[in-house]
This record gives sequence, C-alpha cells and structure tokens, in this order.
Amino acid sequence: MSERILQANGITLWTESFGDPNGVPLLLIMGASAQGLYWPDGLVQRLVDQGRFVIRYDNRDTGQSTCFDFAENPYTLDDMTKDAVGVLDGYGLESAHAAGTSMGGMIVQLLAINHRPRLRSATIIMSTAMASNPDEPDMGGGDLPPPDPNWLARVLDIIASPAQTREQRIQLRIDLFRQMAGSIEPFNEARQRDIATREVDRALNFDAMNNHIPAIMASSPRDRRPLLAKLDIPTLVVHGTEDRNLPYPHGVALAEAIPGAELMALEGAGHEMPNCYLDEMVLRMVAMQDAVAP
Repeated sequence: MSERILQANGITLWTESFGDPNGVPLLLIMGASAQGLYWPDGLVQRLVDQGRFVIRYDNRDTGQSTCFDFAENPYTLDDMTKDAVGVLDGYGLESAHAAGTSMGGMIVQLLAINHRPRLRSATIIMSTAMASNPDEPDMGGGDLPPPDPNWLARVLDIIASPAQTREQRIQLRIDLFRQMAGSIEPFNEARQRDIATREVDRALNFDAMNNHIPAIMASSPRDRRPLLAKLDIPTLVVHGTEDRNLPYPHGVALAEAIPGAELMALEGAGHEMPNCYLDEMVLRMVAMQDAVAP
C-alpha cells in the first residue's frame, strides 16, 4: 500500500492505493462521516487479489483531508463528486471503476450522471437515489420509506452525547456503528474499536465529519431516478435487507431506476458490509468489471 496527499479540486485529499498500478483501477468512496479506512481491509485485499488497483481516500471533512467551516464554506455532493474526479486526475487515470457506500454511493451516482466518460462501472452499496432537504431531512420520498423511527431516535441520542475526550469519541463511534449492524453476524466490537481509535487519532478535525449531512441536504435534485434512468453503465447495487438507515426498498428502487442494473440483496445485513458477504461481493464486482472493455 502507498499513501499520497493530492491537491485536487482546490483542496487537499489523503489517498491510499493498493496493488499493481497497472492493474484494473477501482476507486472506493466512503460514506458520510467515515474516513477511507472504513473500507474493510479484507475487501480491499480480495480486490487486489483479483487484479484490481484499489484507491481509497478520505472525503473532505474527514481524516487527513481538508476540513471546512461549513457555515462559511458550504458545499454539496456535486463538489464532493469533483473531489473524486480530482483523485482520478491525481493518479493519472482517464477512467476507473468506482464503488461507493451510502453517501459514497450517491457520489458514484453523480459520477455516472455528470462525469460518465470517467466511469467504467458503478457499484452502489447501501445507498439511495434520494437527497434529503431541510423540509424532509429523513431521505424518505413518496414511495420510499424513511429510516426506522425507533432506530433513528437511538442514533440521535448517541450523536447528542458529549464526546470531548479521546475515549468518549471512540466510544461514540462504537455505539453508532453498533446501531448500523444487522443480525447476520455478531457486531465485532474489537474491530470497530480498532477502526475508531485510528479514526480519532488521525483526524485533523474530528467534528468536521458532521458537515456531510448538511452537504447532502443542500444537494439537488431531490430524486436522482429520472437522471439515472438515462444511464448506460454496468451497475451493481448492493443493499442489506435489515438496513434501518436506508431501508431495503431504497436499494431496490436504485436497481430498478438504472437500466440493466443488478441487485445483490444481503439477507440479514444492516447499514454495513458484513464479513460473511465479502467473497460474494468481490466475485460480483469483478465479474461485472471484467465484462467492461478497458
């Protein structure tokens, strides 16, 4: 693996690459509030073993990338999509496959919509075609359900808890990601503690990660499905059946909106990528990518 700090889209982005630079390029885009290291090492290694040149990075306002005072410098998902393009530019890649989780999946959608020549295929994991707004902040939209209200209340209680010390911040992240898990496998607290510890210790501004929600809320269109329906791109949609943040119908709607998209249902999974599904996810991703001309 190799770390690189890039100047892209007017900001600094921390990146990390794995595998042979001459391999099949794959950009991984993480979700709201999460640093690039949240991509499971096991998933990354499986992809490298399949000949992928894997790049992951810290989104703006996370980890070692540029942080903002959102009130003074607001931004939207369009800006974060340009960050992703900047990462491709920084690695000298005219195009690449891309995979994104949750908010990262929204960015992958916008890459496909607004920067189609840069994208070879799209893997959209536990995401949605919807963008919340100040009037309807819960991502529900007509035919699509909002987050489970009991689950949301517990998450908001966790987020509202004081987290000023290092240990409080680590525990907050453990408690939050415990709520994201489904029933398919036990929550791995030791793994989450390791990730949260690294996350807290390397963050330039730990609290800046909270800017991602208002960035999503400031984004448009409200519903990307009419634009997704015009796409011609190989797409794999991956979604847990027990996702209480973005319930499973959001994944179904994404797969139905994008012509020819495949849907991989993760039975018993929450808003997460359970270890027990990583082999199958990689096989499905690689099969789709290998069918695309370089």
